[in-house]
Amino acid sequence: MEPIEKLKAFNIHKADPVKDIGLINQYALKELKPEDVMCFSLVLCDNEVDRDMEQFSVKSLEALSKMFVGKTGIKNHSWDTRSQVARLYRVELQKTAEKTSTGEQLVQLLGSAYMLRTEENKALITDIEGGIVKEVSVGFSIRKLACSICGEQMKRSWWEPTKCKNEHIKGKDYEGKTCVGMMEDPADAYEFSFVAVPSQRGAGTVKGFEPDTSLFKMIMAVSPEELAQNEEALDAVIKHLLVAKQSQEEREKRKRILAENEKILKLYEKEN
Repeated sequence: MEPIEKLKAFNIHKADPVKDIGLINQYALKELKPEDVMCFSLVLCDNEVDRDMEQFSVKSLEALSKMFVGKTGIKNHSWDTRSQVARLYRVELQKTAEKTSTGEQLVQLLGSAYMLRTEENKALITDIEGGIVKEVSVGFSIRKLACSICGEQMKRSWWEPTKCKNEHIKGKDYEGKTCVGMMEDPADAYEFSFVAVPSQRGAGTVKGFEPDTSLFKMIMAVSPEELAQNEEALDAVIKHLLVAKQSQEEREKRKRILAENEKILKLYEKEN
């Protein structure tokens, strides 16, 4: 990919109640004003291998980017109207310069969501803005869980390991390659949910879409003349330079929370 094209890939929208109120009002029965809503950005999922040793293909993420638009945000995957707190009004893919643990380009499914600034939501909004409620998980269905070793359908079972007909077991190594369940051919997207420990380590709300560490190398690879002639790439550069000023303390805090959640999960697994 040419440097100028890589820069364009970073031109992702950030949730903004003023700029996005038109999109938000597509889902409201009465016209809302920017002060009526709280908006936030989030990473819904990506193509990294998750805690269940399963992985989205990029093609699946592309399909889900269309399916998740307009879907509800709930708490703890509780399919109850009392748990509904937010709604996605924009979903898009971001191709980063990072690599997954399997060596592929990391691709994220990014969302913009809104909540009503009601008395009932006040505590949750405070927790989101304060970085306490951060992690999310997505509810969806797929038609195929493919074996990354041979491509055959894998079957989940309560009483035996997930495996394909060729006896490749999810999580086991075969000739130096770990068997992963590839989530392909999405059938539907249901919701995103605020949870304490998400299946995907990188899923959660974000202050702004964090800049890739390779962004500055990309900038240096593009001539000033090219940037001056391409407003889209120039906007991406300016936006990510501003996001790069995000507090290092905030990023470290998020890492600590994720690490604590992983410790709790491991302790729970040992006790059960």
